[in-house]
Amino acid sequence: MMTLTLLNLQVTLLTYMGIGVVLSKTGMIRDGDQHFLSELVLNVLLPISVFVSFVENISFSLLKSLAGVLFAAILLEMLIYLFTKLPLQKDLTPGQRSVVRYSYLVSNGGLIGTPVIEGLYGSVGVMICNVFLIPTRILAFAAGESLFNPEIHKSKKAICYSILTNKVIVAIALALLASVSPVAVPVPVFTALKAVGKCLSPFSLIVIGSLLAQKITWDRGIMKKLAILCFYRLFGIAFAALFLCKGIGLDAQCTTIATLLLGMPAGSTGAIFAKKYGGDSMFAAAAVFVTTIVSTGSLVILMAVIERVL
Repeated sequence: MMTLTLLNLQVTLLTYMGIGVVLSKTGMIRDGDQHFLSELVLNVLLPISVFVSFVENISFSLLKSLAGVLFAAILLEMLIYLFTKLPLQKDLTPGQRSVVRYSYLVSNGGLIGTPVIEGLYGSVGVMICNVFLIPTRILAFAAGESLFNPEIHKSKKAICYSILTNKVIVAIALALLASVSPVAVPVPVFTALKAVGKCLSPFSLIVIGSLLAQKITWDRGIMKKLAILCFYRLFGIAFAALFLCKGIGLDAQCTTIATLLLGMPAGSTGAIFAKKYGGDSMFAAAAVFVTTIVSTGSLVILMAVIERVL
């Protein structure tokens, strides 16, 4: 049943991405607009959506489940980090190796994963999703800069500051405070926040679509490297997550969400870091493009396997 739901949801999300492609190809979304829209999604719409979902659904029993989700997320990211150290693809250039390692460490769980999980599980799913993504968000910038520019060495104080000021983590903290505060969020304000939060799915997928519209040069060598990346990023890591979460006793809903999030395509921030630090930005863009397109089918396969295993 959930497989069919996900299949229908993927068609909806592909429609959003298609709109983004058309807007980019026709010049209605330009490079500067992509940056603005990405900032809008990541720094405004996503935190508001997270805040609303926590305020609406928080409970003591759910907090216990979320603690298990966070533990699983940290454990999985540590295992993925060790996995990226293995010499799996020896034919990669240094620039491509940075892209591949980053793609394994950081999925596009924020821009693509959140709309998918919201479509399947509603606001409770958004809560679980964003708690699970906390380690990924930390790595997205901490590991991102060190991979694409090894000369950068951030102090522990700077790393802690960037973690504590992450918009989503701030939103979670504010929501927890609001849930124990004797003063409730005013109804008109909360209604407005809910309306803004509902814009997350279409806006995030339109942004992804506009990013996919950029020109990429293809050859057989690149396609072979990307095929291996797709296998590990979309299937290998996800199946490892499925059996690990099941092994540590995580409930079915949390296990499904964790598995789907680790089966998401390569993080689009990889292309941003590669461009910023003079890395292989074309290969990074190709990695985001191919894994995103393939994931529209691989996520449905993942869900079918999850339903059989759980």
